[in-house]
Amino acid sequence: MAKTNLDALMKNPDAASILKNKDALLTLMKSPDTKRLMELLNQKAGSGLRTAADAAAKGDPSALAGLVGQLMQSEEGAAVVNRINKKIPQG
Repeated sequence: MAKTNLDALMKNPDAASILKNKDALLTLMKSPDTKRLMELLNQKAGSGLRTAADAAAKGDPSALAGLVGQLMQSEEGAAVVNRINKKIPQG
């Protein structure tokens, strides 16, 4: 990720909180819910997931946000995202 994108992430209080807490970040990345989210996104988007993730890494998260939004319309997708959100340290 380019430094400018990291700088932008660090200006977002929620993103900065998780990025500064390496233990929480590693726990979140290894969680079964995160793995399930990736599986669901792959099922939903297939090769489009990589394109959306690449665009997000370059500063345009709209495609990735759209995929997550579509995923949230399913009961399982919404439940997984909500569980992940509860695990993210606040402030």
